[in-house]
Amino acid sequence: MNWEDYLNKIIIFVLIVLMSGFCTSQPDRIAKTTEDGVEVVINRLQPYPIKGEPSRYHLEEIFTVDTEDESTAGLGLTEIWGFDVDSEGSIFIYKPPMSQGDLVFKFAADGTFVRSFATRGEGPGEVPTATYQKINDSDEIWIADAAHSKIMVFDKNGDHITEISIRIWIGAMGNMIQVLPNGNYLIRRSVPRPAGDGLNLVTSLYDSGFEEIKELDQFEIDHPMRVEKFRLPMKLSFWTMTRDGVYIVNEDRGYEIHVYDLRGNLQRKIRKEYQPVSVSGKFKRDIGQKLENTPPALKTKVFFPPHFPPFQCLFADDKGYLYVMTYEQGLSPDGHIVDVFNPDGIYVATMSLEAHLNDPVFTPGGPFDSWITLKRNHLYATREKSSGFTELVVYKVFRE
Repeated sequence: MNWEDYLNKIIIFVLIVLMSGFCTSQPDRIAKTTEDGVEVVINRLQPYPIKGEPSRYHLEEIFTVDTEDESTAGLGLTEIWGFDVDSEGSIFIYKPPMSQGDLVFKFAADGTFVRSFATRGEGPGEVPTATYQKINDSDEIWIADAAHSKIMVFDKNGDHITEISIRIWIGAMGNMIQVLPNGNYLIRRSVPRPAGDGLNLVTSLYDSGFEEIKELDQFEIDHPMRVEKFRLPMKLSFWTMTRDGVYIVNEDRGYEIHVYDLRGNLQRKIRKEYQPVSVSGKFKRDIGQKLENTPPALKTKVFFPPHFPPFQCLFADDKGYLYVMTYEQGLSPDGHIVDVFNPDGIYVATMSLEAHLNDPVFTPGGPFDSWITLKRNHLYATREKSSGFTELVVYKVFRE
């Protein structure tokens, strides 16, 4: 073999190695870009394999709080409107706001009933019109009374400790007030549209004196009786937060999560490719049953889009990981796929979860936009039983 042939073989070998390395590493590259000075993380259909990051989550059911159970019903808890979990793992379950008696039921981390509190009424320490909020970093339970523009504050033992005057009108639907670690407030208020055909849900950052700092997002809700056509499921918008930031998804933007810091600055956009899921015949039949006793004028307005929204729910854990529940089929007939993003916005894992999130006929997000919580390596989610009753399920989370 002469020197020229030897050199050619080396060049070919090097090219093959380079091409092989390019082909195997290219799918693993994390695509990022910048738009108007904001980082955009672009995620593909499959999770990125990152060393040290689990790619699959497995859930093991530990116990349930079942409203069909006679002992639970005997407490006065016959329906679950929502819930939250404090830093110690105690569970606070909320009844529908117009229920009579106590509205909040506290259970210990092992599911043992502790006490109920926040009685509905007009007296001292009582709650006349309740909209439940997330438990804050001090383990305080906040209940908004939109009719009187105030927050009723209870400690983790269920004792009423103070009231906070909101000083702004937030509306009675879809409102949310969350105190941030820096003392600012994240507030979502409902604003009637000038045409009277619906509401705008406006999410803004406010200072400690309830002066608006910056608007973060706005989302429209149609009034079913004042529009020509009414879409089901209704359009969705969700929020969640960690100690470092606020995350908002709005269906109008597709599968895109906006990440803000505690001062309201847009820090990052997280995008993900997704497979659209067709609206099923079962979903349409279920909606038909829910609308059986509604006015005919409403039934004739209802229409279904060809596909579900890209997400059903958004929530974060206490380690800064983000979870997006989709409409994609999970491991069980009633399960759905949950996409998991690490604190850098990278799609790293999936899990399958059965959960009953909200009634698509009622409201896009419900009481405080959260029927799922993940804290202290435990996942909590509401689930609708075949009997029609709702139960809160507590899972242990395993990462593989």
